[in-house]
Amino acid sequence: MTRKLAGEATPDTERVDLDRIYRDHGHVVVRRARRLLGDEAEASEVLQEVFLSLLDRPGQFEGRSAVTTFLYAMTTNACLNRLRNRRRRARLLADVVSVDVRPDASHEASLDAALLLAQLPERLARVAIYYYLDEMTHEEIADVLGVSRRQVGNLVLRVQELARKAARAA
Repeated sequence: MTRKLAGEATPDTERVDLDRIYRDHGHVVVRRARRLLGDEAEASEVLQEVFLSLLDRPGQFEGRSAVTTFLYAMTTNACLNRLRNRRRRARLLADVVSVDVRPDASHEASLDAALLLAQLPERLARVAIYYYLDEMTHEEIADVLGVSRRQVGNLVLRVQELARKAARAA
């Protein structure tokens, strides 16, 4: 793989190749995916998805942020998509087979959190992940999302409100 990412400049203004980015940052993608999905095999699949996407469309990284920040956001989005797909599959299976597809009680809390994330609009799901899982400050989240700290506070309150509603409905 000797493809170059468009828009990424080094100090001497050369483009950096995808091989080096994979070697330097692949572990960050896997660690992030493992934390969000709780599964090593799925984390490896997300790693491949993210880098295949960059191989197919290298221009999607426009150099407006650090490569790590960009990969972090791509990984978060890929994991959110997987969580939503899990929820859809579980619902379809329950409808078609009429069985309870929930795992044993020891996994119920993490499944409930994953299902809540899957139900949230993407922006709110990202805020929930950054705030609760990554323990980022409002300022750090604001920098990643490109919004004000006040708006992050409002988004966190909205996540909390939706979580309370989901808990009451369960």
